[in-house]
Amino acid sequence: MKSRYARIAMAGLLLALGMASVQLLTPSTAYAQSSSSAAMTNADVVKLAKLGFGSEIIKEKINGASTVNFKLDVDDLVKLKNAGVSQDVISAMLKRADGGGAASTSGSAMASASGPAGYPGGPDVTLVTKDGGSVHLRSISGTMSTTNAVVTVLMHENYPGMAAAVRTHDPRPSFIVNSTVQPKGSIYIVSLDVDKGDQDRSLKLGNARFWGGMKNVGAPDKDNQVAYDVVSMGNGNQWKLTPSNDLKPGEYGLFSGGLYDFGVDP
Repeated sequence: MKSRYARIAMAGLLLALGMASVQLLTPSTAYAQSSSSAAMTNADVVKLAKLGFGSEIIKEKINGASTVNFKLDVDDLVKLKNAGVSQDVISAMLKRADGGGAASTSGSAMASASGPAGYPGGPDVTLVTKDGGSVHLRSISGTMSTTNAVVTVLMHENYPGMAAAVRTHDPRPSFIVNSTVQPKGSIYIVSLDVDKGDQDRSLKLGNARFWGGMKNVGAPDKDNQVAYDVVSMGNGNQWKLTPSNDLKPGEYGLFSGGLYDFGVDP
């Protein structure tokens, strides 16, 4: 009998301790859930870098975050660089802000996303040729590389493959772009350099001086930009972009964070 009462008493004690544990753990659990749902910011990346975490770990945190709220204007990039954030981590931030990683946007949501040129998903783009054909272009991401050039570091975005899947014989195709902002200064028609050695296509984006300071980061180099004419269509959120001159045979794309690639054949 005493043994039975002892077991009952012990069970009651364990139940009470379990309830106490739940009460003690609940606030911290709620805090953890609240913290995990908060968007990752520039400050979080800088904190990890200053604590000595390697680039691979920081990139995993960036790609694994449920949401991000990175500020990546030119001045923000300079601050990140001066704070000791590595180039490949900054590239991961740019890519994630453009819709890569866990919080990527797809389908019609990409076309309706808010922000410059419809970020984070980018604008909705359709290539239209003179023969009446049209192809909906999809954005692709690249990997960033740097090259030392005297007193500066040149930055390039590299895209897989030496040729785009979408091809046209029309030397002056047009592009119907759904975007919430005026395309000039946010959307670029660009030419791509083909690298047979690396089997890819590259776009020069900007440069950084060894003693500090960055220039034209995020915007294509002027040598790769193709002049175009733009006409507003529909409700003001749709635009028609047409190269000002015929395009030579080669590899091209519309660049707005991501690249909408295409090629012109002879």
